[in-house]
Amino acid sequence: MDRGTYAAASDGLMQLRKLDITTNNIANVKTAGFKKQVLIGNTQTFDETLASLHGLNDPYAHYDQQRTPGIMNTYAVTDFSVGSIETTNNPLNVAIRNEHDFFVIQGVNGETLYSKAGDFTLNSESELVTHDGKYVLGGGGPIATGGVGKISIAPNGDILSDNNVVGALTVVSIDDLSTLERVGDNCFKVHEGASPNIEEVTPDLIENSLEMANVSAVNSILDLITAHRGFQLYTQTAQSIDQMNQTAITKLGASR
Repeated sequence: MDRGTYAAASDGLMQLRKLDITTNNIANVKTAGFKKQVLIGNTQTFDETLASLHGLNDPYAHYDQQRTPGIMNTYAVTDFSVGSIETTNNPLNVAIRNEHDFFVIQGVNGETLYSKAGDFTLNSESELVTHDGKYVLGGGGPIATGGVGKISIAPNGDILSDNNVVGALTVVSIDDLSTLERVGDNCFKVHEGASPNIEEVTPDLIENSLEMANVSAVNSILDLITAHRGFQLYTQTAQSIDQMNQTAITKLGASR
């Protein structure tokens, strides 16, 4: 393949990936606790090529890579910065102040998940759950409120029934956020094989409030437009390169 086509295709794939990520960010702009993804790109080095990774001793491989600049590696990372805090006046809504702190949630398969979304509710058994029915965990597991009296959550994480403590939220601090992978829209789990320091901390919460998505709708729409135009530019460049190659082949054939 022509080296210009390699570089153009690499940028085209990056813009296509950016379109997917930005669209997902925009779709979750109203999702409590959602953390946006950001696309990172860097220029491929020879050590990252197949020729190097497979240990091939082709003397021309390194020079081929040097003659094909502009190939990009792309990967998505999660931005864990704190989103805007919205007052809801719902006694079962709480927002976490600290970027590294998370609620502890029990996944559908029993796995431990971590979330910033404090839009809690009660299930039919008067247990505290997430908006989609996952158990919110306290020191002894799922939190049973007893279903009697007015249930609310205090800034220190205590679960109150008519101002009497009936349970407490577990909040943990995770030192290395890069070890977390996304599960659904607003939950995370630790990468397999990773071992960040996870420490239970005293909750520092904002009651009757929610931390909303850290997504700017205006900036995301601008990113969407930029990525769309970038992908259009890639297709035009690829067509131009193809036309030049066809012209060169035609002229070469005519000269023989």
